[in-house]
Amino acid sequence: METIFLEKWLHSKIREEATANQEFRQFLGGRTLKTLTRAHVENYQLFKLRKMLSCVHERSSFYRELFDRNSIKPGQIQSLQDLGNLPFTDPADFAKNPNHFLCVSHGEVARVTTFTTSGTTGPQKRVFCTKADLERITDFMGVGMRTVTHSGDVVQIMLPSGSVNNQAELLARGVEKIGGLPVIAGLNKSADEQLELIRRHKPVVIFAVTPAIYRMTQELLRRCPLHELGVRTLFLSSGYLSEPMREHLKNVWQCDVHDHYGLTEMGLGVAVECHAHNGYHFNEADLLLEMVNPKTGQVVTEGEGELVFTTLTRQGTPLIRYRTHDIARLVTQPCPCGAATLLKFGKVTKRVELLVAVGDDDVIYPSLFDDVLYKLPEVVDYNLIVSRADARDKLDFVVEVTEMNGSLRERIFDLLAEEPVIKANLRTGTMSKPGVTIMGLGEFSRTGRAKKKIRDNRK
Repeated sequence: METIFLEKWLHSKIREEATANQEFRQFLGGRTLKTLTRAHVENYQLFKLRKMLSCVHERSSFYRELFDRNSIKPGQIQSLQDLGNLPFTDPADFAKNPNHFLCVSHGEVARVTTFTTSGTTGPQKRVFCTKADLERITDFMGVGMRTVTHSGDVVQIMLPSGSVNNQAELLARGVEKIGGLPVIAGLNKSADEQLELIRRHKPVVIFAVTPAIYRMTQELLRRCPLHELGVRTLFLSSGYLSEPMREHLKNVWQCDVHDHYGLTEMGLGVAVECHAHNGYHFNEADLLLEMVNPKTGQVVTEGEGELVFTTLTRQGTPLIRYRTHDIARLVTQPCPCGAATLLKFGKVTKRVELLVAVGDDDVIYPSLFDDVLYKLPEVVDYNLIVSRADARDKLDFVVEVTEMNGSLRERIFDLLAEEPVIKANLRTGTMSKPGVTIMGLGEFSRTGRAKKKIRDNRK
C-alpha cells in the first residue's frame, strides 16, 4: 500500500515513453528525466495531445468536420493553453452518433459499452475500446487499487458483472496486475450472500457501489459485528459519498473508507482518493483535465467548475474537451500525501442535469440532502419529490430507515428545516414546510447502480 504510487507510476510512464520513442525525446529537447517536475508531466501531455488531435482529425468523421468547420488544424495547438481554442464535445453530440467518433475498424473493437448517463434522456452513448485500450484501463485500475491494497490482498468486487469485459472483470484484472486476489461478487446478491462471500474469502478490501454497500451495511449491522470481519478498507464508487455516510461506514466496519471517481466515457477508472481524503488524484498518463465555468465555458484556474476531459491515448473512441457536466473544485494546495507533480480536484457534488431550481432562485441537488439526512444513522435511502401548490414550492421526502420510532420523523424535519436553502425559503414564504414520510427497511430499493435524482412534478 503506497499513498503516492500513482505519481511513481505516472513518472515511469513518462520515462518509458522517452526510452521507446525518439520523437518524444526530441520533443523534450534534451531535458533530463532524473527528477521529474510538473513541467515534465505537462510536456508529456502536450506531446500526447498533439498526436491525439492529428489522429482524430484523420480518423474521426465527427472531429474532422468539427475542426474543418471551425478552421482548426491540429498543428495550431502549440501549448496546453491552446486547447481552450478548440470547441467542446458535448455528451449530446456523442450520443447522437457514436460511430462518428470511432477511430478504428469494428474488427479492432474488443469492448462496447452502451449506456445513458444519469440525468439524461434521448439516444444512448456507446464507447468503443480496443484491446490496447482495455490494457491501459486495467493498468490504471491496478494503480488506483495500490492506494489501499498490498500484493496478496483479497479484494471483493461489488460491481456489475456478467457480460464479457464487464466492470467487475476489468477491475479484477487490474487487481491481479498488482498481485491482488480478486473475488467477483457482482451486484445482484443479497446482503446475506455478500456476507457469506466475505466470511469465506476474507477480503481485506471491498470495492463497491456506494449505495449498495451502504444498504448492505444498514441491513446487516444489527445482525452481524461487521467490524470483526477483518475488512481494512471500503473503496467506493458510482454514487455520492457524503461525509456522514463515510463516518457511519468507518464506525460500523472499523475501517478506512476511500472514494473513487469514474466515468464510462473516460474508461471507467478516472480518479482515486489518497489517504488525505480531501479530493482525487486522476489518471494524468491517459487524461488531460480542464475546469471550465459551466455557463460560459471559460477555463477557470481556481474555485468551482465543470470537469472537462480529453483522452490522450484512447484508440477506439477518443474524446476531445468532453464536458462531463460534473461540478467540482480544483484543489490548488499541496497534498498532504506528498504527491508533488499531480493535479487534484475535489468531491463532485453536483451534476448539471440534476440541478433543480426552487423557491427564490435557489438550486437544490441530491448531494445537498445526502449531507443532511445521513447525519442520522437510521437513514438507509430516500426519494425527493418537488411539487407546487398555493404558489409555493413543496419538497416531499420519502425516507427509508432501519427502525421506526416516534421521534425520528421530527428529527428528520428539524434537520431539513435548518438546511440553508429550505430555511431561507421558509422565511420568505416561497416554500411550504417539507413533507416527511417514513418507510421501513426494505420497503423501497434503488436498483443496481441507479443514482439518486430529484423528481420534479412541477413540469
